[in-house]
Amino acid sequence: MLRADRRAVMLLLAALTCLILLDASGKWMAQRGVPVAATTWSRYFGHLVLVLLVFLPTRGLAVLRTGHPGRQAVRGLLMVCITLLYFEALKTMPLAQATAVFFTTPMLVTILASVFLKERPGWITWLALAGGFTGVLIVIRPGTDLPLTGTLLVLGAAAANAVYQTLTRAQSQADLPEVQVLYAGLAGAAIMTLGAPFWWQPDWWVPLNLTPWDWTVFALLGVLGATGHLLLSRAFRLTFASRLTPWSYTQLLLAVLIGWIAFGDVPDAIGLAGMVLIAASPQLTWLRREAADRPR
Repeated sequence: MLRADRRAVMLLLAALTCLILLDASGKWMAQRGVPVAATTWSRYFGHLVLVLLVFLPTRGLAVLRTGHPGRQAVRGLLMVCITLLYFEALKTMPLAQATAVFFTTPMLVTILASVFLKERPGWITWLALAGGFTGVLIVIRPGTDLPLTGTLLVLGAAAANAVYQTLTRAQSQADLPEVQVLYAGLAGAAIMTLGAPFWWQPDWWVPLNLTPWDWTVFALLGVLGATGHLLLSRAFRLTFASRLTPWSYTQLLLAVLIGWIAFGDVPDAIGLAGMVLIAASPQLTWLRREAADRPR
């Protein structure tokens, strides 16, 4: 593995760790009784502040320049929807199973890209998608304790994320990654702040008896989100996406580990088998690519 590839993988793993910790923090806040809307506001306001602190000193107002503000606004709205749906689902869904169901996103992105971006996946890609979808069905199979409402909320978040990822790919030729990361925070903070009259309740935190640790987690939501996305953008600028994709499924392992440590949730053996299938199926396309690239 080349040095740039190794560095990209390390950045990717750091990004995935930040994003799983973000999800775990959202679940922690929900279990402490914090309104999901308040958690979502903190996630995007902190995101915006951090990105501005990183880029304004070196880029100035140029970092706000975008080739398609309308599309960026739609991306921001989608991100808010994703966060609201996912954090609401995490009230009742275990972290590992929620992460597994959310991995329907790559499958939906492939379908949307084939329809709207005119990409033409090969048969082995469709086979890999079928394997991943089967894994999701195993995780949410009848007879589990997973709540139906929570599962549907995660599927809704995954569908919104698929549209978001497709728009991001379409926008990637017009804007630098850091501009896209900035506008995600800007749009999210604006939407949640302007919507505050609909969700804000005076002294909502008083009956919750939140501890200093709870407030620390609340304050770090945006830091974790922005850091994760910035590290992701950096990782994908260092090497080809195809070389990072196989590593992205370590997020499932991280979700199982952090879910166990923080909440005592451990998937059953069949659920774990479904997660392995979700992670293993996409590797078919990577193995085929490696074979195609091998000298003959």
